Amino acid sequence: MGDPLFLSYWLKGFQPMGLPVYFEKALEVFPLSKLRPGGILRVHAVSFNEPPQLERVLAGDLDLKQVAGLGREFLHVDCAFSLETHWDLWTWDGEWALQPARVSIEVYAPEFESARGEHLLVDAGPEHLFLPNPHSDQWRPVQSNIRSVLHLAQDLDGALPVERRLLWSDTEENFAERLEEYLD
Repeated sequence: MGDPLFLSYWLKGFQPMGLPVYFEKALEVFPLSKLRPGGILRVHAVSFNEPPQLERVLAGDLDLKQVAGLGREFLHVDCAFSLETHWDLWTWDGEWALQPARVSIEVYAPEFESARGEHLLVDAGPEHLFLPNPHSDQWRPVQSNIRSVLHLAQDLDGALPVERRLLWSDTEENFAERLEEYLD
């Protein structure tokens, strides 16, 4: 399936008590799937190795203020809010089709274990969705997926007090450089 593509954010003046607000602002600009609404909200303490303190399946269209507020009673300096949901991307299964693709949006309090010490992480899905497909000569679906992740980054930049951001995958290689290699 390939490595996931991540978008990490570090926020200026980050305050743990603002976690629900940061979460809500991120969700407000996120392009939730029209084809598969809903998701699973989880609130974790200390690390993802611990069982969730809250896990709620959310059906249908999401009330983002309510989703962000559900975890308030679990708010501590070592917690994380996570929404596993979908967004609509082009996928290849012998032909291109617009389908719901799994995505997760996570915000971390300062003492919660995170991959790079970031405050917000988007797992955008398998990186192969954002790279040219060797079995297809069509570029438009891949370009559309790339535009989706870049548009999300731009929207998050506008909604949050961003100090820095990073688009990366588990290969630890610079994703932008890898994309340029495909384009050469």
